[in-house]
Amino acid sequence: MGDDVNTSARSVADKVMALLHALGSAGEPLRLAALSEVSGTSKATARSLLLDLCSQGYAHSPARGLYTPGPRLQGLAAAVVRYDPLGGVIADSLGALARATGHIAARVSAADGRAVVLGLENPQRLPLPLRVGDELPAHAVWSEAGEGAPGAQPGREPIGEYPTASSWMLAAPTDVDRTTFLVLVGMAFLRPQDDSAAQLLAGHARALGESMDGLRDVG
Repeated sequence: MGDDVNTSARSVADKVMALLHALGSAGEPLRLAALSEVSGTSKATARSLLLDLCSQGYAHSPARGLYTPGPRLQGLAAAVVRYDPLGGVIADSLGALARATGHIAARVSAADGRAVVLGLENPQRLPLPLRVGDELPAHAVWSEAGEGAPGAQPGREPIGEYPTASSWMLAAPTDVDRTTFLVLVGMAFLRPQDDSAAQLLAGHARALGESMDGLRDVG
């Protein structure tokens, strides 16, 4: 019976987190039908969960059948990013990388084999389905399996390539623990013609890593 209870609890947690993710990553109010689909629930169940989230302030309903992030969800996000000492500097690097290379530049947080997009610059408006909050498919570059690759240097891993059927990624870690990466993303038929993009990526990642090391030394 205990296992049944735990399975049920995990299932509800998964549904709630799917709703919060959808609300947090949407640029406009979402309809109940869309939220029902992303959470894998019936409309009645999704409505019930959303009512609970609204009552706790994690969701908000500006009109009947429409939902947006609530103030507590916004506050939680703000509380997390306020302690990011390199947030603004990394955003500047993403913009510079995107403009210089013509590709999408992203900041990715990696832990336990998962990789989530925390920042994104796409001034060329490349039609790639990549948004802040998206989780990237599992790959060795995001896990310990990526360490010790050819060309690795103590404390700094080399740039890793992450190809898919329709796109490619070049990822460079900015910290020794490999928890934050700078990433360039492009469509499969728009590969860099030389290694200049990789050199720019490596340079920004190295500079950010040195800045973080300096902050740790001061602390």
